[in-house]
This record gives sequence, structure tokens and C-alpha cells, in this order.
Amino acid sequence: MSRRAPSGRPRVALAMALGACAFVAGTLAAGASASPLERALDYLSARQDPATGAVGPEAGRAADTAWTAMAVAGAGEAPAGWVQGTATLASAVGALPMDATGDLLRLAVARRAAGLVDADLAARVGAQQSADGSFPGGPIATSWGILALRATGRAPGDAALTAAVGALAAQRAADGGWSTTSGAPASDAVATATAIQALRAARMPVTDPVLQGARARLLALRDPDGGFARSPVPTAWAIMAIRSLGERPGRGPWARGGSPITVLQGFQQDDGGIRATPSSGASVFSTAVAALAWSRGLLPVAPGTARTPDRAPRVVRRTPATGDVVRGVLSVRYVDERGGTGIDPLRTTVSVNGADITRSARITPFTLQLRQSALPVGSLAVSVMVRDRAGHGTRSEWTVVGTG
Repeated sequence: MSRRAPSGRPRVALAMALGACAFVAGTLAAGASASPLERALDYLSARQDPATGAVGPEAGRAADTAWTAMAVAGAGEAPAGWVQGTATLASAVGALPMDATGDLLRLAVARRAAGLVDADLAARVGAQQSADGSFPGGPIATSWGILALRATGRAPGDAALTAAVGALAAQRAADGGWSTTSGAPASDAVATATAIQALRAARMPVTDPVLQGARARLLALRDPDGGFARSPVPTAWAIMAIRSLGERPGRGPWARGGSPITVLQGFQQDDGGIRATPSSGASVFSTAVAALAWSRGLLPVAPGTARTPDRAPRVVRRTPATGDVVRGVLSVRYVDERGGTGIDPLRTTVSVNGADITRSARITPFTLQLRQSALPVGSLAVSVMVRDRAGHGTRSEWTVVGTG
């Protein structure tokens, strides 16, 4: 028996069904392609204050803003391209007082990431250096001093940079690494990873005995599963150090028994954020450091040139159109950006004439639907708020006619 293509309304219904399947498949593919870095950037972007451009749980949180700028530049984007309202992430970094991040040195590296280095900043960094080449505060301060000198334009071979490198080498512990606390009997992963990054930024060859000893110590500090200090931030920071040595964290001795890359991914939540500790929620700081680790950037990083995507969800279709009668179902289709965290049905809402009727709607990661019978009679002002898991929201509003 021959089969003929259905005609009339059945054919239209079939076409719409096939189109919906293609739409869902495309959205699923986009969600599946999201990398840990893309999801982390989605999380950070959703926490940018539209009034100031700053990033953090509190408007203007200085350290979070500085670290986010470094992460954004490391990912190849420009903090000046991160716009919320009329403010940018770069302008927020520029508004930070010089001691906002605890010291000037980290802020100098963040300002380099935002493209805001000037002669005054370079002079301020230079004034912090002690006569012996070190920076007050121990090995980590000296490491950040080297990064700040490089960020403000000091080239390898510069007298101040050479003196800082010598001072940092002299601050090593007996085990070949560095300790966060001066005088500690053994080195730790964070201080050692910071020193490695600083020495490589100063162009110390990886074959230098100082770096060879630091590499061996960092390798010895690995947890059995491949992470560091059983915590996300030290793990991310160690990944940065490994990459600065020209090695791949997911291969060779760094991956025996487990990779630090895999361990770090295990700390990422559905909203793209990275937990501050194994048992706590996500934080901007830990997410920014993880984003740096997943990026290709090495400190001090300059602002990138990649286009900054619109990370908010997008409504792609509304049925019926403005002013039309609802027949059967009122439907909204939406999609998150490619590489985003995906739409969160639990945070997507709908109201009609100001009344929240979300409970009457069928909401999926791809569509929101309301039956005709769930709507009142007359002119209806419909407002749908679509949110992704990172926290971005897009509101779509239009007017239709309900017949009950």
C-alpha cells in the first residue's frame, strides 16, 4: 500500500513537530558543547553589577572584580567588552583604590588585564620594592611583585626584575618550594605555584635548577587523586604553574592516579560556579581562579580581542503573536547562548495581567506552555522571565487575547 504525505493541517502539524525536534536537538547539542571555562565565564558574567561593572556577591567587591578581570583576559576576552548597563568590567577595575585587593601588586596585574597600565602605576609598583629586590610580605608578595613588574612594562633583564628574581630564589625553603608563611618548615602548593608562575614570567628557563627544584616539589605536593591541598583554588593555581612550565596538566606525571584538570572540574556546579571549598557553595574568587586555569592565558595577561558573547537567554519564538487570540496553547521557545549553562526551568516564570501563574505552566529547558483554558478572558498582558542556571535573565512581554 502506497503512503502519501499528509495534507492540510496534519502536514503543518508534522512540520511544526519536526521543527521542534530540530530546535531541541540543536539546543541540547549547544548545552553539551559547553566547556568548563565557558560555564565559569557564564557564572561570573551573571554576577556583574549593572550600576558599577564590578563583579562579586557585593557590589564593588574589589578582589572579586580584580580576579574576574584576569580570568576574562586569560580567556581571550577584553574586560572593556564586559558591559552591564552603562558600566564595564574595565571601568570597575579602574575605579578600585590602589590598596583595594590587599596590596597594590595584584591590582597592577588586574589593571594590565583591563588595559589600564600607566606610568603612575609603574612608579607605585617600583616604590614597593625593597633594597634587596624583595617585596614586603614574604615569598608570595615577592612573586606578585615580579608579576606586577612585568605587568607594568619591565622587560626580562631589567635591573629591578633581576633583583626580584634573585630575592625570590633566596626565599626558597629547603625542600625546593616556597611557603605562604615566612619561616614555615615546609613549602606549600599555593606559594610554590605562585613562585613558579612569577619566575617563568621573568623568563627564567625551565632548565634552571631553581625551577627544576620547584617543579619536583610541586609534583610531590599532589594529592593521590591529582588535585592539590584537596581544595579547588590550590588545584587551579597549580594547573597555572604547570602550564607556565610548558607542560600539560592532564598528561605525564601530573596525571598519574588522576588529573588536576579532572579534579577541578569536579568542583564545578550546574550554575558554572566553582565551590570555594569541597563542602561549600560557589564563590566568584574560586570561579575566577578556575577560569584562569582552564584558559590559555598566563599571568600577567593582556586584554584579549575575542568578541564578548551575549550570555543572557534568548526568546526565539512566541505563539500567538502580539494581538492574536490564544488557540489551544500559548507557547514560548527560548535558548541559552552556545556554551552557556542552560535554561533553568525552576527559575523561569510567567505572569498574566500582573498575576503569577507559573504553577499553571508546563516549563522545560526549551519551552514554556500554557493551555488556553488556564488563561482568563480578554486582553492579556503576558510577561515571561527566562533564566539560565548561571543567573542571567531575559524578560519577554507582549499582549494576546484570551477566550477561556
